[in-house]
This record gives sequence, structure tokens and C-alpha cells, in this order.
Amino acid sequence: MTASLDKLMEALKELNFDVEEEPSQKKGIYIEAFSIEDGLKKASEILNIPISDLDYEIVESGRKKLFSKKPYKLFVKVTETATLFAEEGKHDYGQGETVPLFEDVDGKFSVKISRVGVVLKVTKPKGKGRKVKVEDVLRALREKHVTEFDKSKVAKVVREAKGEYVKIADFTPDERHNGSVIVEVSDDKMRAYITLIPPKPGGRDIDIDDVMEALEEKGVVYGIKEDVIRESIEDEVYNVPILVAEGTKPQNGEDAKIVYNFRTEKRIQLHEDEKGQVNFKDLDLVENVVAGQLLATKIPATEGVPGRTVTGEILEAKPGKDVELQPGKNTELSPDGMSIIATINGQVVLSRGKVNVEPIYEVNGDVDIKTGNIMFLGTVIVKGNVEDGFSVKAAGDIEVKGSVGKSILDAEGDIYIKQGVMGKIGGTIKSGGSIYAKFLEQVKVIADKNVLVEDGIMHCNVDASEKVICYGKRATIVGGKIRAGELVNTKTLGSVSFTETIVEVGVDPKSRQRLYDLEKEKKEAEEELEKLTANIKTLQNQKKSGRNFNEEKEEMLERMLEDREELTIRLSEINEEMEELRSYLKLLKTVGKVSVSKSVFPGVRIGIKDVYYDVTNEFKAVTFVLESGRIRVKKYEEIDLEEILGKKVR
Repeated sequence: MTASLDKLMEALKELNFDVEEEPSQKKGIYIEAFSIEDGLKKASEILNIPISDLDYEIVESGRKKLFSKKPYKLFVKVTETATLFAEEGKHDYGQGETVPLFEDVDGKFSVKISRVGVVLKVTKPKGKGRKVKVEDVLRALREKHVTEFDKSKVAKVVREAKGEYVKIADFTPDERHNGSVIVEVSDDKMRAYITLIPPKPGGRDIDIDDVMEALEEKGVVYGIKEDVIRESIEDEVYNVPILVAEGTKPQNGEDAKIVYNFRTEKRIQLHEDEKGQVNFKDLDLVENVVAGQLLATKIPATEGVPGRTVTGEILEAKPGKDVELQPGKNTELSPDGMSIIATINGQVVLSRGKVNVEPIYEVNGDVDIKTGNIMFLGTVIVKGNVEDGFSVKAAGDIEVKGSVGKSILDAEGDIYIKQGVMGKIGGTIKSGGSIYAKFLEQVKVIADKNVLVEDGIMHCNVDASEKVICYGKRATIVGGKIRAGELVNTKTLGSVSFTETIVEVGVDPKSRQRLYDLEKEKKEAEEELEKLTANIKTLQNQKKSGRNFNEEKEEMLERMLEDREELTIRLSEINEEMEELRSYLKLLKTVGKVSVSKSVFPGVRIGIKDVYYDVTNEFKAVTFVLESGRIRVKKYEEIDLEEILGKKVR
């Protein structure tokens, strides 16, 4: 570092900067911040200097207390290397304020023979730097062969040291001794250099007009750096080639490209949850899109920007190459032809350059650890089984050729399960349409329409807005709770072992479940409100007495009061919604009935609307109906299975 510092000092000397051999003690600024990093960032912004050019000392260490923090007090200063590049020993804060980076800098002066005569500029010293002496200026005038001048004017300029050129004498220079300019243009005409030749005694100093005339003679008309020329003349940088003009290279146009708004390669995407845990079943292999979604956008090719030599010659640029957008199945071009848009919901796939949207997602085997969970904005067909712990969610239908374990199936459309469901007291099957299965066992089932099962429903919770029907040779409903809006029909209901089985009809299962959930939430909210009120009362009593009541408890009291207000509002909302649901359930016109073509065993409880009937004797081929506020047992009423099931049973 020392060697580099010495080289920079020598370079500055050659450029006639008056600097000392070693910078004296540097000045800095005091900063307060809650961390050293924040303190350095603040100092960097104030000084407009990169953090890498700053050094610091800790004046006072910061520390954290329970309710307050004490900031660090830092003394931040500029490193030695950075100070060498400060202009004339100053650095601008960015707000008009300056900080001296050199403590002591001598005053400077410059004598030039110009077109208007002899001019003199004197600058003031900084810190304890030495002032310019008149004797120094007189010596320089003699060296330039200037003998006739106003000494009093020279003395005044030296004394005032305004840093501006002031004419001190008329002078007719010897043109043979004037300074001169040599211009060189590179072979590719992309750069032009000047070399300033100093004047001999009695000759005129070079000015900007001399340089511009020399450049014009050489045909240099473009990319001229006037600021560099002026600085070089002012600093009297002689006998050194200086780059004063640069051409611009042509910028070839960029090729057109297509930006795809989806993953073009199907790779496993694992995501951490808030606790930093990864669910290895959510592999995110399906790229779902919706109708109208922007799938790809074309960025057009650009023409390019021509270049130019320092002599003004135009350098042509090559235009970028075009590329074609290729919409495929269920996609289309936008009106401007610059984008591809999906026309349906489904899975987006890039195949041979074409963008397609597939309405059906097929799993050729099982849904397991290889496929992960499935979520698709269309129809999902699983050719194997859905293993325990995995889920399939679809905006269309779900069809499973095999069986379903302790899994989650959720479809906006219908759900078809060719084999049965073994929920193991944990699975859930939810459909926005109807559910069709061979059998259901220990699973929660929710359907916005019908639940149609061939063999049996065993120990399940089933909710259907319309019908629950078991229609096969071994059609049995045993255990659990079955709720339907219109009809429950089976061959056998309950079992010879008196297994508790609840069947409710004439209700809206969703509304009934919502009412149950609200009742539970209300109870919990009332308990919480009671605890909260007791705690508030305790804190308010402490505040009145003034004992052990500090700022922390004041904040706690305020939070509790806010929580109580929110809880009170929520309880009001719950009561209002519960009242609306009860009124709705009373107004339901559907009465509903339960039909059993073979046997109903004791242990079964029948509910029609709000009336219940407990079966204590075995019945054969009966239908339970509600008449005059009581549940009556009548002869079995046949149903039209073909009309209900249609061709949907597979």
C-alpha cells in the first residue's frame, strides 16, 4: 500500500498539485447508530464516499437494555488511499458542506500568457499551509520573459487569493515560442489523443481554441471531451498523450426472445413452511393455469444502434433476429400477436416449441411419493391408487381407477372411485358435485349433490345436499352419521349388533354443520371474554392504587382492552349469523325420507328435520316419513335407480 501511495504522490506532483509528502492527521465525523454497520452506512451517505473507503473508531459502545437501547458513538474517517483522490483537499458532503481531507495544504498560483495578455490566479492555503508569496509570482514572470506588469495588481491578486484569473499585464507573445498541440487519431478512428507542448519563454500558453482548431484540422468532430481538455490545459499536463475524443461502437440489435410465464422444465419444487419444515409430498409438478392467463410473451428484436468514429463516420449496426410465437392446443395469440393466452383452465405444457394447455391430468400409476400431492385446474385421472397421506385436488372431476386410502380428495366436479375408500378415521372426500364409489369405510364425505355407493357405507360421516344411496346387492349403511337433504336409501340400515347409526334427512348439511361450528366458536369466545374481563379488572385496580403498575403493564392493559372490544364485536357477529341459520333451517321446504328395502336394526336413530325417532325393534322394507310433527313408519317406497344413477356409475 505504501508503494502505491508514493506513486500516486509522484503522479500528483507531475500534475502540479501542491500536496505534502504525507497527509497529516485526517479529520472525520462523529456518528451515533445502534449498530456499527448502520453507523458506517450513515457516514457513507453523509460523506458520499463508499464504505470501503471509510475507517472508524468506537468512542462509546452501544448496548441493549430491557426497555431501551444505547447507540454506538463512532468516529468515522476517510482512509489514506481515498484522501489522495479528493479534489484540492476537499470533499463535498452532498449538501454544500465540505470537510478538509488534508489538514494543511499550501496555496498555489498559476501564471499564463493568454490571447488577452498575462493572467494570474492565486488560491488560498488550507489549514496551516504556506501562503503564496509575491516573490514566487515575480520569479515565474521572469521565467516567462514578462518584465512589464503592474506590481501592485500582482500584490493585490496574491493578497486576495480568490482562485480566479486576473489580467496583470498586456503582452505580445513571440509566436515562434507559443505552445503547440499534436493530434493523433487511432487506426480504427475510434480514439483521438492530444499531446500538449509547453511554450518557450516569451511564448503564449495553449488554450482551448488551440486544441479545438488542431482537432478540426485532423477531422476530429465527434466524441470530444471538452472537460478533459480544459483540465489538462489548466493543470499543464505537457508531453503526455491525452485521450480527448472517443467514438461509439455500433450496438447490434438483440434477437427476439420468448419469455415463458411458467416452468418449461418439470422439476420437483420443494418449499419450506414458516417453521422451516419441508413437505416432501408437495412436489409441485403440475403447472396450473386459468383461462385468459398470459402464458408467454415475445420481446421483439431490436434494430441496433449505429456507432460513430471520432471523424464522424457512421458505423452500421446489425438488426436482431426474429423468433415466432407458436400457440398450441387450447391457447391463442393475443390481438397484437405478441403473447400467448390460455383459453381454458388446465395444465400448461411446452412441447416442440408450442404452448399447450391440457384439460386433463393423467397419473399413469399411483399417487405416492413419486408424484407427490396433485393439484390441478382441470380433471385428474389416476390410473392406480391414492396412497395414505397424499391428496388430489381438482377444479374439474377426479377419477381413481384403483382404491383410496387415508387421503384427501377434493374436486369442484364429480368424484369417481372404482374401488373403495379405506379412510382409517382420517381421510376426506369432498365434491362440488356427486361422489361415486364401490364402498366407503371410516372416511369423512361431503358432496354438494349426491353420494352413490355400490356396496356399503361403514362408520363414516357423510353429508350430501341431495341424496345418499347404497344400491348394490350388499348395500349397507352401518355406524357413523349420515345427513342428506332429500333421501337416504339402502338395503340394510344398522347391524344385528345394534351399532349406533344416525341418519338425518330434510336438512341442509352445510348449514347444520356451520351452525354447529358457530356454537362451538361462541362457547370458546365467551370463555375467553370472561378471562379477559377478569384480567382487565385486576390491572385497572392496580392502576388506581398505583402499586406495581409500570409502563409495561400499561401497554398490556391497552392490548387487553383492544382484544376485548374485538371479541365483543365477533360474538355479536356469531349470534347474528346463528339466528339467520336457525331461521333458514326452519324455512326449508324439503322434508326428506329414509327408505330401507330390506332391514332396519335397533341402534339406529332417524332424524327428519328437527324430529327424531330411535329404532328399538327390527323393521323390514320400510320408509320413514314426517307427518303431523311425528315420524311415521310406512311401507317401503321404491325409487327409480336408473333415473338417479343414470350412466354415471362405472
